Amino acid sequence: MLEDIGNHNNNYISNNNKKKTVLLVTGNIQYYQQHFNNYNINKYKITFLNWNDILSFITNFDDTKRKNLELIILDISTEAKDAKTNQISTSTIGEIKKIFYDTRIFFILPFESMIDNLLSIEICKQEDIRLQPFSVFDIIDLISITKKNERLDRLQLKDHCMYIYSSVDDKVKDAIKFLKIGIENNEMTLLLLSKEIEPSYLLCQIALHDIDISKLQNNGLLKIANTEEYYLSFNQKYNKINTVTVDNKKVHSNFFNLADQVNKREGINGLRIFAMLDCFFEHGLVDELVDYECETPFKFSKPILGICAYNDKHIAQLSEDQIRKLVLTHSSVWI
Repeated sequence: MLEDIGNHNNNYISNNNKKKTVLLVTGNIQYYQQHFNNYNINKYKITFLNWNDILSFITNFDDTKRKNLELIILDISTEAKDAKTNQISTSTIGEIKKIFYDTRIFFILPFESMIDNLLSIEICKQEDIRLQPFSVFDIIDLISITKKNERLDRLQLKDHCMYIYSSVDDKVKDAIKFLKIGIENNEMTLLLLSKEIEPSYLLCQIALHDIDISKLQNNGLLKIANTEEYYLSFNQKYNKINTVTVDNKKVHSNFFNLADQVNKREGINGLRIFAMLDCFFEHGLVDELVDYECETPFKFSKPILGICAYNDKHIAQLSEDQIRKLVLTHSSVWI
């Protein structure tokens, strides 16, 4: 995640720079530099631009730079407000939106009380607004939102990915798109569900996309199960109390054996797995989860594509060291 963050580039966007650019327009560049300079974001660089320089930036903007521009973040503060009315100035923002009509624009506000004013002048929608404090992790989140429709398409067999979700609906939508891509690529899909998602509900949602579920299941191209079935072992002691354990070798062996079975089938290119990992948190197996992820390859040696789907509320329970370990063991991480 982040290379060369926090350096103010006076040339703004270099034609020779292959990284995608996130443009942050603010009146407090030094503040963001101090808070962002300890991080790197893969394939992205952050360009800080003062509000006083925005018109010059627009004047010198060309198509080459436009192709490199991923998103724009406007930090609305005193520099973006009319001195007489103390209201947000629409002229400069309107010019920015006019020039960058095909680029996603987000707004940072210092106070919640400013939201209604911003919405009333109809220059953005509620989902485009964020409040201070604004961190590098919020930048990653905005990139994720901007690229959401494409991120699943860019994955390939052997990728081991970590995705963090804030809602059940988002997980279901991604699981279905994950399946649809698998169908197009002639790959078998294994969907492992958390308890909060009933298999019948998921099947109904899949059916809405004109997918022949019965045909896929009969042909062995789709399997839906609960995550617990694949990851956890329930052992009954003599006093009839169930103990829950995780046998990492057994879990990995099961997945790799399934991949080998898939590969033996003519016309099937590989195995894709979308696993919702809520059960580890529900059974108090957080340390075991981190250990399991650390033993899972950064890139698979077999034609397997795996997405480990986490809830943001569960990630919030982890220590900084645990999060670092999870991030480092995945080839792709989306927050």
